[in-house]
Amino acid sequence: MLPKATDYHRPPIRVLNRILAAARRVGLARLDLDADALISRARRETGLQDFGSDDFLAPMQLLIQCLETEADLNPVGRFMNRTNILRLLKHRLYAQDLLRRHPEILDRPLRDPVVVVGLARSGTTRLHRLLACDERFAHLKAWESVYPVPWPDSFAARERGAVDPRIESLEKGLKAVLYMSPQIAAVHPLGTFEVEEEVGLIQHGFSSQLFEIQARIPSFAEWLMTHDQDAAYRYMVVLLKIIGWFRGDPVDKPWVLKTPQHMQDLDALLRVFPNAKLVCSHRDPVKVVGSACSMTWNAIVRDSDTVTPDWVAAEWLNKIERMLRKTMAVRETLSPAGNQYDIQYADITADWERAVQGVYAFLGMELTADARGAMEAWLDENRQHRHGAHRYSLADFGLEAGEVDRRLMFYRERFDIPYETSNPHIDATGHRAGEMT
Repeated sequence: MLPKATDYHRPPIRVLNRILAAARRVGLARLDLDADALISRARRETGLQDFGSDDFLAPMQLLIQCLETEADLNPVGRFMNRTNILRLLKHRLYAQDLLRRHPEILDRPLRDPVVVVGLARSGTTRLHRLLACDERFAHLKAWESVYPVPWPDSFAARERGAVDPRIESLEKGLKAVLYMSPQIAAVHPLGTFEVEEEVGLIQHGFSSQLFEIQARIPSFAEWLMTHDQDAAYRYMVVLLKIIGWFRGDPVDKPWVLKTPQHMQDLDALLRVFPNAKLVCSHRDPVKVVGSACSMTWNAIVRDSDTVTPDWVAAEWLNKIERMLRKTMAVRETLSPAGNQYDIQYADITADWERAVQGVYAFLGMELTADARGAMEAWLDENRQHRHGAHRYSLADFGLEAGEVDRRLMFYRERFDIPYETSNPHIDATGHRAGEMT
């Protein structure tokens, strides 16, 4: 059976698809995905010409090719992807213009960050947002992740003490996203001022997992997995400098970062931040795979009417296995052992304060009363399931717990990760499945 997400997604999307298809037929909606046309439009709408480095062109062209040949996008999917690509191109133009006028931005030092590393659904969001409560760390807000570069009107708004127009734009965008995908908020809490991950910054290099979460593009996903993403991570650094400069952050304030994509691109991250402090969260992989499949399904079903749960399952089980193997190899070769700290999801949920104290001890920092109080306040305001329960099952995706556990046993054993439920290889009598009694 299909996950219950379809009950939420399909009705409004069908209506919107009909509207957009009709508008396209009479020339009122542009749904084409053409790299040259989108580049021209971005230049026309901004009045700017210079993108700076052209290292984004090849991944952007591959992305568009895969969207056209593999994704089977519906009209909503075509509109959303076209709008997103245009946004990214315009931001690169704004960034290059800003750097031309303020070259000192690139001279801003960035301290090696604290990076929360882990698969989606492994407690990384909670840990990231707890650490972000400490004012000694810099962190992204959701609106900065989506719109990291000041618009021309942003400066004028700041001088008047008015709301940055990027904030208003994101609030409108989130309303549209939640209308089309209401389950998303239960999967990953959304909000304009929520602490957010930097995957949105990486997206500006057109080398982001966000694209493959929102569309069925296996060739692009394979390219992401097998090619280094140094250029995208270098551009992420540029955007972090721009954000810090516009906010007026102290230059010695370290960032606390987090996105599951770092599991895939840890080598690129460590090449731009060789001494980053890695806080690595681990959770029962059986639970992670089911949750990751549900998260992807809830996002991808919006843009295509032909994606199936079994395709999502096969794609992401394989991807998670490869990400884990790559991360483990990179940790052994590119990051000093003293820069790595492992923490269990079970410990984060059982006793958050003790877990956080362990992280601070690793960082050589004191967990101050102010930081602890801010964390307690955040937890009170963000109780589990405040946006609804995230319901999913492996069976919805044609997977069995035993199969997932066998595929990822190398990871469980390496980090001694406990089962959250009973061992899927042991039956009700206490005997291992397949064992003689």
